[in-house]
Amino acid sequence: MKARPPAVTLISPGIIKWTDMDFGLPHLVAIGGYLQQHLGVRVEILDLSYEGTGHRALVEKLESLGPHLMIGLSCYSSFDYMRVMSLARFLKASLPDVPLVAGGYHASALPGDLVFDGSPFDAVVVGEGELPMREIAETLLGGGRIQTPIVGPKNIEDVNELPPYRWELLNHYWPKAEQLGRKLQVYLSRGCPYHCAFCMERAKTEYKWRAFSEDRALDELTRLARFTNLSKWVVNIADPLFGFKRSWRRKVLEGIIDRKLMPKQCWTLTRSDDLETEDVELLARARFSIGIGAESGSPRMLEIMDKTRDPERYLGALERLAVLSRQHGLNWAANVIVGHPGETLETMRETHGFLTKLYASAPETCGWLSLDAFRLYPGALIHEQMANYAERYGTRFRHVQWWKSWYDGAFLAEHIDPSHSLDYAGRVKEMYRLYRPLLGEIQRRFRGQGRAVDRVFERSLSEQQTMMSPRMEALLLDRAARAERQESVPPARLRIIGQGSAPKEIHVPVGLMVRDEAARRREQMVRSLLDGGHLRTDRLVEALLVVDAKDHMTASSSGTETLSPATLAVVLEALEPALGDRVLYLGVSGYVAALLKDMVREGGVVEFEREKDLTSPRRAKGRYDRVLMLGALPRRPPWIAERLHVGGRFVGFIGPRFRTQDLSVITFGAEGQLVERAIARVQVPVLAGKHGWLAA
Repeated sequence: MKARPPAVTLISPGIIKWTDMDFGLPHLVAIGGYLQQHLGVRVEILDLSYEGTGHRALVEKLESLGPHLMIGLSCYSSFDYMRVMSLARFLKASLPDVPLVAGGYHASALPGDLVFDGSPFDAVVVGEGELPMREIAETLLGGGRIQTPIVGPKNIEDVNELPPYRWELLNHYWPKAEQLGRKLQVYLSRGCPYHCAFCMERAKTEYKWRAFSEDRALDELTRLARFTNLSKWVVNIADPLFGFKRSWRRKVLEGIIDRKLMPKQCWTLTRSDDLETEDVELLARARFSIGIGAESGSPRMLEIMDKTRDPERYLGALERLAVLSRQHGLNWAANVIVGHPGETLETMRETHGFLTKLYASAPETCGWLSLDAFRLYPGALIHEQMANYAERYGTRFRHVQWWKSWYDGAFLAEHIDPSHSLDYAGRVKEMYRLYRPLLGEIQRRFRGQGRAVDRVFERSLSEQQTMMSPRMEALLLDRAARAERQESVPPARLRIIGQGSAPKEIHVPVGLMVRDEAARRREQMVRSLLDGGHLRTDRLVEALLVVDAKDHMTASSSGTETLSPATLAVVLEALEPALGDRVLYLGVSGYVAALLKDMVREGGVVEFEREKDLTSPRRAKGRYDRVLMLGALPRRPPWIAERLHVGGRFVGFIGPRFRTQDLSVITFGAEGQLVERAIARVQVPVLAGKHGWLAA
């Protein structure tokens, strides 16, 4: 049987907020098609958002697709960074001989975050992927090794030279595509000629708009329609700027109408300052809804953002769009950034006044409002010039490398004091005071299209209302207060003794099962524990990701083991169960027992003691590598030496009944001595029994 040629395998790590997922991966499809055309290589694409399996099954999947010439892993967004690095380490450990290459917006903005001494990546692609990936693949096909760790930027000047999208690369997903994604994604152009200070587009495609010809754009949509029924989709034309050239925009829209390529709805991003009556009419007839990056209603802020050189004309175009959209039935959304560097209470109120006029001055509106707090993105001009913004406006960037935190990245990215006169808490309070009632007015006045697609608009409106609830406001302010105290997680009354923060470089991938609510809950806990410095070993991270507490619930008659996740993590890290260990667990929690079984695997044994007196085990036989007792005792139990192998370890809590106790590790030495050390202090429930604080 003839062996398969090695593949270029392109992987999307998936996204955290699975409800926003688009289907299609046009950036990877374009790279894959380009490599197929020019090199004739086999290309495989994996979208981990849709694989729906854990990391153990991922190894089997990769083996079934092998052999691999190289693996390309997309670090599309800065929010992906920590998950991408954990996945990369996992891939390198699983397939050590396969070159691993990174690409994407974050990779282009900060390539040094991806390739460094000890990095799992062999190279990083800066800019668009086709030409650099071809260069790397040619080197590997010729028997060479990757010598240059940073490749690019080498962007394609004429995108019409690209081969047609080879959607067959997603054949694995097409049979269930409509159940996988909410929107179908495609690109018809690349780049944006504008210089908005907050945008990271410049890191990837520079300041040049390059589009397929009008006929090529329509042919691509026609080709896409052969793979799926467009009428069942919201199609996201995900161009950074749709239709920068007016003639191109109009010919494409006319062609969509003439060829009857209208999907259920089409969504794209554009600007309002070049939209005239004819454009609005064509957009509505072609079943488009458009997103407008309005960003602010304050002329001063528009200038600071470098959004426009003529703020009055720019704002006037938005007002014209609001009127024309009602006349022609075009739904649109304006995105507004609140808290951009330089923002003040005055500019916030000025923007609110403009938006009130824009949306609430007429009995109905065809538009809705999308509010976003300013977030610091690598690759944006602001990120490169933070010192300048700090000096000019008093902006305080509190978390300048927020993407290197496992937990709460969305908050850390926006935890910024915009100006001398406006801090984070003031921005949050004013934002909620101003916009909560306005969003309610917009929802009451909104006019949809009288079709099923209205549910999409209604969902967006409802999501905005939810984000502007008093509960969310209180949550943001609480997070800020905790961050001010330099606490990344809520205090658990746990104090580590003589132990630094845990390394955050794990080799177990996080975020592979984003559609599984229980998996997302477990991953949220793991991220919090990683940031709190409570996790040090891959084996415990893996167990916490795999084992669901709800699957192992047991009743607790003694009231013990009500430990916080942080305390439990520190306990299990102190125990250090190894593969094949024999473990005695004196406790009542089936969840803890399941974690231990996952950590010792098939070659190990976990004896789960369930008798009434946990302080004096009677059913335990022989000696153990590890003994775990959860709950506090007044002193160490006298039977430890009888139950441990030489080098074995006992972990439990010893100390007073009503105050904090020591988390103690007791090791049985070669000469029969017991060596005890305290590694943390925390108050936990006490145990009843012969050697406990209470009678059994």
